[in-house]
Amino acid sequence: MSNTAKQEITVLLKSLKEGDKSTQDEIMKILYQELRGFAGNILSKENQTITFQATELVNEAYIRMFDSDQLDWSDRTHFLSTAIVVMRRFLVDHARKKYAGTRIPKSALGELEDSAVLTQSFDADVVLLDDALSDLEKLDKIQAQIVEYRFFGGLTETEVAKILDISISTVNREWKAAKLWLMHQIRST
Repeated sequence: MSNTAKQEITVLLKSLKEGDKSTQDEIMKILYQELRGFAGNILSKENQTITFQATELVNEAYIRMFDSDQLDWSDRTHFLSTAIVVMRRFLVDHARKKYAGTRIPKSALGELEDSAVLTQSFDADVVLLDDALSDLEKLDKIQAQIVEYRFFGGLTETEVAKILDISISTVNREWKAAKLWLMHQIRST
């Protein structure tokens, strides 16, 4: 996305923050493909038990984000990172409803070498991951954000580094530490 488009988003978000609700559709028109890409990344990891499409996930994020009094995004990056969080919460809510009372046996959990391992039983695992991620957020907010952006947003280490304004090596190191910590937490539940 060009710098001009990024600046346009920032201006639109500022107008929205000041009460101009007409900018919502323009913001979504500009960022829709990016949001749909995030949603596609998330859904491509699941095990075909989720029946909705990337478009539906984006639409749900749109409704949840704009049906709020908290329309306070500072720029494109802030908006997109919020959208990833909202999509995560939607998927977790969906999984909690679908698998209420169901837990994955510890023996079914494999090594956490990369995010693909986390997705083997996506619907139920997303609940365990969300619980562990909430605990991680209390201990290390940066690690929790990295996991959220990498796993739920499908972002690369470079993209995460840019969003969080940290080095790629820091993202890499914190990503590895977070995966180990999360695996330990998931196995001990």
